[in-house]
Amino acid sequence: MDEFTASQAAAWLGISREAVDAAAREGRLPVVAGDGPRRFAREALEGYHQARVTEQIAALARAGETPVSAAAKVRKALHAGELGMPRPLAAKLSAMPAAWRSLFSKAELAAACVRDGEGCRWCRGAEYAAFLGLRPPEFSPALLELFGGPPCGECGPLLLRPYLDVLAARVHAGDRRPPGPPPRPSEGERELAREWAARHAVAAAAAPLEGDDGRVLIAARLRAARGRLKDARRRGDAAYAEQLTRMVRDLEADAAAVDGRKPKPKRLAGVLRCGHALAAGCSCPRRAPKRARS
Repeated sequence: MDEFTASQAAAWLGISREAVDAAAREGRLPVVAGDGPRRFAREALEGYHQARVTEQIAALARAGETPVSAAAKVRKALHAGELGMPRPLAAKLSAMPAAWRSLFSKAELAAACVRDGEGCRWCRGAEYAAFLGLRPPEFSPALLELFGGPPCGECGPLLLRPYLDVLAARVHAGDRRPPGPPPRPSEGERELAREWAARHAVAAAAAPLEGDDGRVLIAARLRAARGRLKDARRRGDAAYAEQLTRMVRDLEADAAAVDGRKPKPKRLAGVLRCGHALAAGCSCPRRAPKRARS
């Protein structure tokens, strides 16, 4: 539809009819000119929806949250195990802060309750939205977190097309500079990068000092890698621990190169400091064990 009545606009936006009438009276939601009941253009509803999303993100930021972190908490609350009779969706939603659930439509929240293996949540969200007359789901990092995975091969091309078009506009050939100043990441992209770094325990390295040749950066990465290695060994993840061991070894070599010294050679088990095998009965003075000298 290109035009909506007040009731249809309220359902499409996921708000009450009174909120739509108040926004129209205050001029925050433009009305199509003409006689009769109020009617609203799709473009006006899109703009009003984006303005509401911006206000909600600002409210979350004041509370120390982001859309992605709020989506993770909503998903955890919807899939939390319960004793006795399961609670209905309305009861689960009323138990969480309004700032969290207001980020998503009723169709998206209902689709997030679909169990793993019972179909694509993105497809279910589109089906629920069409049935209830709500706005269709749009790809976003918050919705990606809420649904717990990317769209399937059927709904993915349609959902990802606007997102990919925005990224394609920022791509240019390597031998040519784009016209105008280079594009700068938005505040939302910066926030996503900070959240990814915090989730993956990536230590934010301090800015390298003048003349330090990267010592601060390498030292910060080495500390982070050693911390992750210790955690992997504690959890018993042998494959990840082996990968981190190689990473620590490479970083130690880089640190030694930056400091202008040779990396300390690794001492192998069963080999003396002189290089002879421990079982060979080495008689080198001051280097062989006491039993070998005797």
